[in-house]
Amino acid sequence: MHLIDRYAYSNALRHVDPLIKGGIALSVIALCLILDEPLVGLTAALWMLLLAAGLARIPARAFGGLLLAEALFLLLATLAVMLSVSLYPPPAAWRTHLGPLWLSTTPDALYQGVNLILRALGAAAAMNFLALTTPMVDIIDMLHRLHMPALIIDLMTLMYRFIFVFLGSLERMVRAQESRLGFNASYGRRMQNAAWIATHLFVESFLRSRQLQLALASRGYDGGDLRVLPTEYQTDRRLLLLAPFTLATLLGIWRFF
Repeated sequence: MHLIDRYAYSNALRHVDPLIKGGIALSVIALCLILDEPLVGLTAALWMLLLAAGLARIPARAFGGLLLAEALFLLLATLAVMLSVSLYPPPAAWRTHLGPLWLSTTPDALYQGVNLILRALGAAAAMNFLALTTPMVDIIDMLHRLHMPALIIDLMTLMYRFIFVFLGSLERMVRAQESRLGFNASYGRRMQNAAWIATHLFVESFLRSRQLQLALASRGYDGGDLRVLPTEYQTDRRLLLLAPFTLATLLGIWRFF
């Protein structure tokens, strides 16, 4: 989260209107979901990588590493689509056994799994582009301009704030345990220390949330909007020119492949 936040505030597209970046991201996500073609998702991921590295000046290694982690997660999540497990030899041509279990697959199942992974990866790349180029305060301002329900925006704001509260508390507790050599003891002692951290993290999170509620109530908050300061945004002509070309490329791949 700290890495994503750092790139969101320091990239070259930081001051570009979030409606433009959000429109591009949502359009790419919609095409990846609607167009049933794996090359569409792969092309979308490549385009988002090029826009992030070329225009936003985000290191391609950082964007690619994030995509790789998401691709591994998607691969694990779609194994159930590509593989069948049974106790008896299946009729499928591609099969192998692992102890008493038989693993099998078919070309159609592999295609469906790869199609699902690549389309989801293209949508994830679009979300990565938006998250790495747009700070949360700009996203909140964008949602206000789009007239999203205030309750949803307030929940997003508080959840985003508490992510860093939790991370800060966790880092402080882990550092305290490491300074006392709490993780250099036996396995049982390490598990006990981990349970101690989890317990105290829950208690501290509850207390911090209670303090935040009291602070908001003392300032007259009664369920209205949590406003952020408005920002003067810019327009990037390169992004406006590349956006329709990107969408046209995805549509062309779906049409001809």
